[in-house]
Amino acid sequence: MTCRALKSSTQKLILHLSTTALITSATACQSSISTPQLVQAHFEKDFQKKHPPIITIIPQTILPTKLHQISHKGIQFNLVTFDARNQHLVVADQPNGPGSTWPNATAAAKAHNGLAAINAGFFTPEGKPLGIVISKGKKLGFYNTSSLGSGLFYHTPNSIKISRRSAWSTLSKNPPVHLLQSGPMLLEKSKPITGLSGKSSRPRSFIATDGKNHWCIGHADSCTLSQLSVALASLKTSEFKASIALNLDGGRSSDLWVSASVNGGPKEIRPFWNKPVRNFLILKSNQ
Repeated sequence: MTCRALKSSTQKLILHLSTTALITSATACQSSISTPQLVQAHFEKDFQKKHPPIITIIPQTILPTKLHQISHKGIQFNLVTFDARNQHLVVADQPNGPGSTWPNATAAAKAHNGLAAINAGFFTPEGKPLGIVISKGKKLGFYNTSSLGSGLFYHTPNSIKISRRSAWSTLSKNPPVHLLQSGPMLLEKSKPITGLSGKSSRPRSFIATDGKNHWCIGHADSCTLSQLSVALASLKTSEFKASIALNLDGGRSSDLWVSASVNGGPKEIRPFWNKPVRNFLILKSNQ
């Protein structure tokens, strides 16, 4: 090998060794930087696992007990809003038939020292409950499989709820103190129920909740079930927006009374042609 060739080979070898050294040095440098970061990330993750962040749950505001008179989608509504932490609903039934104890919502409410009252479930021409009724722990009626029994309102010592009638299979094992089967359902998850009748416009009675502590009982002027469902989906007051709603008996049975102690009251909605009903939902103070 000539001197020139030897010199060239030597230079290439030196260049290769220098490049390798630089790469090794850079890799070592990177490792020395990233290792503490990895250790820190590990300890942070372990700390977060052992000490999860504290989430502050803000309690829902208290809904005022109030009568709201609202015109929405061409329907006149009278709603009594209330908060389940301050008031509750009881089922007041008349075992001897419609009108046998109280001729109207006014009389039923006053007999129970109630703040308001509304007609409740459907009944047969003979005056028997068309669905399950539990009042003060006493069960009457029968399980209704028709659309007029698609939902349940019930009040336990701990809560009040509206559910589909399928919940009865569980509730029947330990029946609540107050329960009313009625229907059809009008709202679920704030959405209208599809397939409701668009015929037979008449006065309507209903009960609704936001799924938490806020509730209302309400009367609507003549409308179809479909119109009522659609209207309730977008109806709201400054404090209340319904998520779940259940239809009650309507037409000539519609009967709402609100006492003067409720903001916006007194109010009575019961045309002279109304007929006596089997039972009522009565709003009472928790105290």
